[in-house]
Amino acid sequence: MENKFLKRETKVFAVTTSVLIGIALMVLVIIGLVAGTFLNISIIGSSVIVFASGIFMGSMQIRVFSDYKSQKKYLCADGIFYICLTILVLMAALVYVFVPESEFDLRYFIFVFALAFAVWKIIIAVLGFKNKNFNAFAELIIATFWLLSGVGVLLTTFDSFVNVGSYIMCVSNYLLGIATIFYILFSYIFKEPNFLITEQAKLILEQEQQEKAARINRFNARFDGGQVQPQNVTNKDDSLEDKIAKLNSLKEKGFISEEEYEKRKQALLDKEL
Repeated sequence: MENKFLKRETKVFAVTTSVLIGIALMVLVIIGLVAGTFLNISIIGSSVIVFASGIFMGSMQIRVFSDYKSQKKYLCADGIFYICLTILVLMAALVYVFVPESEFDLRYFIFVFALAFAVWKIIIAVLGFKNKNFNAFAELIIATFWLLSGVGVLLTTFDSFVNVGSYIMCVSNYLLGIATIFYILFSYIFKEPNFLITEQAKLILEQEQQEKAARINRFNARFDGGQVQPQNVTNKDDSLEDKIAKLNSLKEKGFISEEEYEKRKQALLDKEL
């Protein structure tokens, strides 16, 4: 049985997200060139795209974590971290725009969060290279553009580097949007992160598929007037010894603790005996 963990809804969300970000980037460039105020429009527009990309990316990470039922908690943490930091940066940017006379220059605040983004993505990349994950290099690229975007914001705080910093920030934001599209399509559409698959997740997926087959069987039986035997259903007929053996295998591989093993084994014994 081939394991297909990513749900169709998740893939549709990934493609839709990538298309929307791509269209927004093209529209932004066209408007900037036609209006003749490319830099001003890019500063605002590219920043909005970065915020939207951050929310979309975080949501994708959480959806993938849920689909794979992964024990690698850092993927879910990555999604939550993405969303929370994006909201904080957005709040700081809004306050900077609408309350420019604030005593504290919030561009420093934005730089700190952009730096935090970069450091976090570098940590994810290091973990990825360590575990030989195919998308580790893409994580490093995203970290680089977050860092450059933050440096661009920081440079705008110096009068002599305002234009330079603005261009660096805009270009980095554009590239970050493109990198986000590349990351989503490469990691979740062209390839699936199969490195997240665990033995426990396989068992859960198999059980879900068997339950789905049983539901289809019951549905068909109502209309066919007879009971159709479900396909590929084996766990329902497993003996007590087989079930205990599977529990023991999970324990030996570290998926469940000794205490959890004893608890579930006793539950099986109580049910059977």
